[in-house]
Order: sequence, then structure tokens, then C-alpha cells
Amino acid sequence: MKSPVAGRLWRLGIAAALSGSICILAGCSRAPREPVQTAGVTQIDVWHPWGGTQADAFRDIAREFEKRHPHIRVRLLYTPNDLSANQKFFTAVAAGMPPDVIMVDGPQVAQWAEQGALSPLTERLRSAGLGEKDYFTPCWNQNFYEGEVWALTYCADPNFGFGWNKKDFRDAGLDPERPPRTLKELDEMARRLEKSEGGKLRRIGIIPWGQFGYANSLFTWGWAFGGSFYDPETRTVTADHPRIVQALEWMCSYARTYDVNRIGTLQAGFTSQEQNPFYIGKLSMQCLHISSLKDIELYAPKDFEYGVTFLPAPEFGEQRSSWIGGWCMAIPKGARNPDAAWEYIRWMTSTPEGTKIVAQKAGLLPGFRRSAYFDPSVHKPPHYETFLAILRETRHQRPVMPAQAYYMSALGRAVDMAIHGLMTPKEALEEARRDTQKELDRILAGRTPAAERGSGKR
Repeated sequence: MKSPVAGRLWRLGIAAALSGSICILAGCSRAPREPVQTAGVTQIDVWHPWGGTQADAFRDIAREFEKRHPHIRVRLLYTPNDLSANQKFFTAVAAGMPPDVIMVDGPQVAQWAEQGALSPLTERLRSAGLGEKDYFTPCWNQNFYEGEVWALTYCADPNFGFGWNKKDFRDAGLDPERPPRTLKELDEMARRLEKSEGGKLRRIGIIPWGQFGYANSLFTWGWAFGGSFYDPETRTVTADHPRIVQALEWMCSYARTYDVNRIGTLQAGFTSQEQNPFYIGKLSMQCLHISSLKDIELYAPKDFEYGVTFLPAPEFGEQRSSWIGGWCMAIPKGARNPDAAWEYIRWMTSTPEGTKIVAQKAGLLPGFRRSAYFDPSVHKPPHYETFLAILRETRHQRPVMPAQAYYMSALGRAVDMAIHGLMTPKEALEEARRDTQKELDRILAGRTPAAERGSGKR
């Protein structure tokens, strides 16, 4: 008789089985997968979600690992992976044919552990002499669930630095060396920066929901307003916390003031990296991801001037607010080369040398406090120190709970409905809370301990 977790994994994989790609029909059995070794070299399969420059960097980092670990060969496979499109991975786990290493977005870790798709790393960390003190707090917290560590942070994303275009500031008669320090100043500067012509927006000061998705935008401003999204002690979703409602009301004020449809028309022209609106004077202020530094270096005009600081907040809110996200690395349940996979993960996420190479080649920040990249002698890109300060000070990460993908979808829907005037912010967030709480309660009903699921115990 299947356990509830095994049943969930089996159902997730059945679509692929019906198409003939993998046999996981009832009664089908498989021998345990043996490690792939050739002349003393173990090959590990690593699934990752990147294309473009990040894929190139990830490949280069893997080659650096191989130079230092000649007994391990890394085979990389691009596999689309987001909060909803993970059927291929769960199919592979259900069939007993997972990769050796899987990249996991921070919000997915608890959910994948809950579903029995990951192997805990706690004992491996203990044997390596690693623990909570070695990682920035949000980087540790996003991977710790039900008393076990399920993944380690590959890149720590300080979300977000606040960027401003200095040329736009000069054009609007603003001091290019003085960004907004409060939300009131931000609103005033946005009014002065806005440009219209023939009824169309030609430049806007900021689009509060315009970068990195509706849900992430709400997390960003919700914490800046002093809100709370989840109570882990009582497992209570708090999407309609009064300060979160205030944050969404403020976001909606931009939709009304500048007309959400006119903003949408302006955004429709934001197509390529070279035409990024922040670079070319169409969006004067925006939230910046750490990877934006490398993008600006590659794609922005050579005379582009910008600054980066902490996010402005209302006076009653959380000053110097931010949160940490980032991709993590995990060993799937049933991986055939777990020891070699662990050595790869450990080197990439938890060694001074490996984390330095990741940061230099990918333009990302380590979650490991003792990374050699933090040495003052190592060359850093412009504005690196601001992002490092955000990383060191930040205490937030997205809620660690097994309905995180559902929650982000619900929050995204709430922002969409509110900024388009289809629901009030309070109504939209109340709906998000009710729906997500119902989904979380459903997931938690009849569960077995996460550590037993990851270890294969029943």
C-alpha cells in the first residue's frame, strides 16, 4: 500500500507514463540505480533552469569543479523549473530515475520536502562541520523545514536594491546624488519624473508591481510597510495583515494616478535587454536584483549613470527593508550518486573557494558567510557593497511552508485584481488568505513527518 507521499509522487508522474516516456504502472518494479562510474570517475546528472549568460556561467563553474575533483564528471541538463512547471522532476522521482542534483527555487524547498522528493542534508552538514552559523540567516531558514535541512543556497538574492537613473533625476530638476529616503519622497519624485505626450506615458518614475512578478513585488513592499505574511508557529496565513493591505493600497494608488492601462502600454515596449526602460530613460526608479549589475555592465549604454541604495519605506514601516531569495541545490530522493552529488553541492555552496568562483562567474552573491569572495582584495562590481549590506542586514525570506507555490499564485492574483480595480486590496488579500489557508490545511492533513518522507521510511 502506497504512503500518502508516495501516492502523490506517483500521481504527479502518471501523465508521463501514459505518454510512454516512463513506465510507472502499478506493479512495475525497478532495481536500484547503480552509480555511473567509468575508470574510477563518477558521473553526476545536474538539472538546472538557466539559459543565456547564466547557463554559460553555470557550465564554467562546473568545469572548475571538475578540475579540482577529477574523480567526478558533471553532466548538465537544462530543465525548465518554476513554481508550477515541475512535472518532469516529480515524474523522474516517482519513477526512481531522478537527477543527482536538482536546482530548487527557495520557495519550493519546503513543498518538495513535504512531498517526499528531496533527501535531507542534515547529517551530511553535521559530518562536514557545517551549521546555521555558517550561512546568512534567511539563506539557512529557507532551506530548514520540520527539523531538517533540505537544500543549500547557491545564490543569495538581496531583494531588492533600489536603483535610480541619475540622468532622469537631472532632467527632472532633482539632485542626482540623493535618492528618495521615505515613501513620501518617492511619491513626490515620481510625480516630477513622469512625462506624457499626446496622452501617452513617455516616462514613469516607478512601477511598484513592475519588476520580478506581482507576488515578489508585494513581498517587497509588504515588508517595507511592516507587514507579516505568515505565522510559522500557528501555521497561519496572514496575507490580509493590515500593513500588507496598506502596501497594496499604495501600489494601487499608482495604478489610479498614472492609469494602469497607460502603464501597460508603456511596458509593452520593454522588450530586449538593450532596451531595458531603466537604461533608456523610460523608467527612472526600479528595484534591482543582484544580477542586474552584470546586465547593466553588458547591455546598458556606456554613459549610463545610476545609483543603488536601500528601499525607501513609510515612516511607520521597516527601514532598510529587504528579503533574501535565491536558487538552492538539493539531492533528490533516489539519486544514484548521492555522495558525489553532495561533494558538488558542498563545494558550490559551502566552501570559501567554490562560492568565490560562483560569485565571480555568475555575478551572484554567496549564502555562505565565509566565502573568499567577501575578502576585500577580491575585485567587485560597482554597487556591490550596497547589495552586501542588504544581505548582511536582512532578516526576511519568503514564508517557509508547503503551500508556497499556491500562496505566490494567490498573492499574484490579488495584486492583479486590485491594480485593475476588480477588487479592493482588502478583498483581494482576504481571498488570498482564505484560499491559501485552505490549501495549506489540506496539504498538512494526514501527513507523516518530513524527515521520514525524505529518508524513505514509512
